[in-house]
Amino acid sequence: MSTQPKSKILLIIIGILLVANLVLLCFFITNKPAEKKGMRGDRKAMITAFLKNDIGFSQQQIQQYDSLNQLHHTKVKTMFDEARNDKEKQFKQMTSDGFSDSAISNAAYLFANKQKQIQTAMFKHFKDIRGLCTPQQQPKFDSLFYSMLNRRNDERKK
Repeated sequence: MSTQPKSKILLIIIGILLVANLVLLCFFITNKPAEKKGMRGDRKAMITAFLKNDIGFSQQQIQQYDSLNQLHHTKVKTMFDEARNDKEKQFKQMTSDGFSDSAISNAAYLFANKQKQIQTAMFKHFKDIRGLCTPQQQPKFDSLFYSMLNRRNDERKK
């Protein structure tokens, strides 16, 4: 007699947990793409506002920055795609070589070299942005740009 009420209570609890899990899953699925989309737009808007308000970029300089940024974004995206493809090829090569020490060392060297190319492109982009500055704006850029990038990284960690 006493097992019947316990079974009903357990079924009710399982039902509540199932509904709660479904609601939580829907929440994460529907909110994730909007969050990711907003990050790119917010970052671009933040850097543009920084260049305009803190550095004193004119509208013409902002337009030049937008063009420069678009070219850089396309170039770096291509580099990241190449790195991803190279990484897959190197992993297959390591697998076929039985993860030997030389295969691992070679893969690490190739990955590091690709990362170096990406970082170099990033630093050249910063140099190009600095090149848009007037001689009066360059000291401000030099002293504030690093702190602005750190601010962006701090916001990303949240």
